[in-house]
Amino acid sequence: MKLVLNKCFGGFGLSHEAMMEIFKRKGVTVYPYITNIDDDYTGTTWTRFQGQPPTSWFDNIEYLGIDPGKDSFVTGIGARCNEYNQFDSQAYDNYTKRNDADLVAVVEALGDEASGVFAELRIVEIPDGMNYTIDDYGGVETVYYGLQTGSV
Repeated sequence: MKLVLNKCFGGFGLSHEAMMEIFKRKGVTVYPYITNIDDDYTGTTWTRFQGQPPTSWFDNIEYLGIDPGKDSFVTGIGARCNEYNQFDSQAYDNYTKRNDADLVAVVEALGDEASGVFAELRIVEIPDGMNYTIDDYGGVETVYYGLQTGSV
């Protein structure tokens, strides 16, 4: 069984290209927006992603399931924009399903380009049918596996 792990300090994360490829493979339509906390911390500005790089460490790319039909809009600080976030989050649950076939295929196809900003994703192989646990130390992940992992 193949698993995707992060092998550097920072944390597991996928690049925008990898996310879009996983959405495509899952048949999920999304509308990417860059979120930026306003300077006065009163709101979050959402700007339609059109290939522009984020402008600060606090910017994120969020994937909305419904097109807001706007190039930019503002929500309250920390608001998740729920009225537009209607897609099945299981389509990109990359933190718990590390053996997902689409995730593994995308990391294999994109190589280093699949890794997010603070990640260095690698594929490891363990025997099929094994229970496994992923241990995280500062973002560096190690997999432990066996027939009764966690049962003691």
